[in-house]
Formats: sequence, C-alpha cells, structure tokens
Amino acid sequence: MIKLFSRWIAVLLVSIMAISAMASPSNPQKNVDYQILKVPQPADTGDKIEVIEFFGYFCPHCYAFDTALTNWARKHKKDVVFKRVTVKFSESMALHQKMFYTLSAMDVLTNEFHHKIFDAIQIQRIPLRTDEQIFGFIENNGIDRKKFTEMYNSFYVQMLCNKAVEMQSTYEIEGVPMIVIDGKYLTSPAIVSSGNNMDLSEGEMHVQTLKVMDTLVQQSLKEKSRIPKTKTSKTK
Repeated sequence: MIKLFSRWIAVLLVSIMAISAMASPSNPQKNVDYQILKVPQPADTGDKIEVIEFFGYFCPHCYAFDTALTNWARKHKKDVVFKRVTVKFSESMALHQKMFYTLSAMDVLTNEFHHKIFDAIQIQRIPLRTDEQIFGFIENNGIDRKKFTEMYNSFYVQMLCNKAVEMQSTYEIEGVPMIVIDGKYLTSPAIVSSGNNMDLSEGEMHVQTLKVMDTLVQQSLKEKSRIPKTKTSKTK
C-alpha cells in the first residue's frame, strides 16, 4: 500500500513537472502564453521583426511595464523594430493620444520623456485632461509651446490619431498593455499570467512576458528566414 502510494505521488510529480515545462515561457503555448491574430497584418520592417506596444498613459499597468519593456527593446534592437501605439477606448483618452502623436511628429518623444509623461499622470497626478493643461505641461518641460500647439492642431496629427484608432481595431486590442509581434502574435502580462493560472507579482509577470516575447521573436526570425527573397531583375 505504501509502495503504491509512493508510486502514485511520483507519477503525479512527473505530471506536474511536464505540465510546467509545456507552459514555460521558453516554450510558449498558443492560447496560454499568447494568442494569434485572426487576420495577420503585414510588417514592413525588412529582416527585422516588428514589435508593437499598444498602451495608454491612463493605464497604471502600462506605466509599470514601461521601463522593463524599454530596456528589452534596447537589448533587441539588432533584430527588432519597436513601435508604440497609444489607444483610445473613449473620447476622454483622445487628448493623450494627440499629445503622443504631436510629440512623435516633432521628433522629441524620447524614451525618457515618454516615461516622464507616465510619471506626471500616474505618480504626480498632474491633470492632463484639457488642451491648456497639456500645453502648460509641455512648455514646463522645455518644448516650444507655439510649435507644439501648431502641430497639435494639424491635419497630420489628426491623421496619425485616426490611423492609431484603425490599428487598434485591426489588431483587436481590447486591453493594454498589449504586445503584437510580427503582425501575428499577441501577448501581455495579463495573458501570460491568466493563461498559466499563475499568482505572480506584477514584476514577475513582466519577467515571464518578456521571456515569451524572446521566444516569439526568435520564432518569427526563423519563419522569416524560410521565406524566399524575391530577386529584382536588372535592366540593361
């Protein structure tokens, strides 16, 4: 009876270890660690892999993930083209979106300034809910108010905002932060944590998610290498 019980315990432990190995971030599973977009989108990034973060300045989880994700993108710049897209789930988020794309269009949105905006909203509780509040914040951070205001109200920035809303719909983004890899794979701390039924701290969720992203990027690179390159004919 004792031998039988011991054997049963051994089998149970092996089964648990096998399940853990299957669900490990280094071997991510579809619909557990990541999802696949119903309609994959083209990524015009050459031999590199496109990685898009959908985020919102209103989101504390995006803020918490920002530093780790920025460092990850720096580490992978040889193989990855990293992009950010700010979402608009309601009209109350429209001004943050305009601010983001105005700064992007002016080519002044460094990673450091991007994080400073998060700090202002999430930690300092600076209200950036009106145009004037945004203009004042921008001016206080050394950016020309007149130039910013002109770009902020431009057709070009409105076009960028419209494109972001379109992408949000195309990529089926219902929550943030959300990461899209190579126009096909979707993952996030929430997906990784809930898919594996893991009770993790937010920092641990980030570590696991970045490991999943590592594997998906490598998988995408292998897939891309198998696609034959088209040869351009030379005209004499």
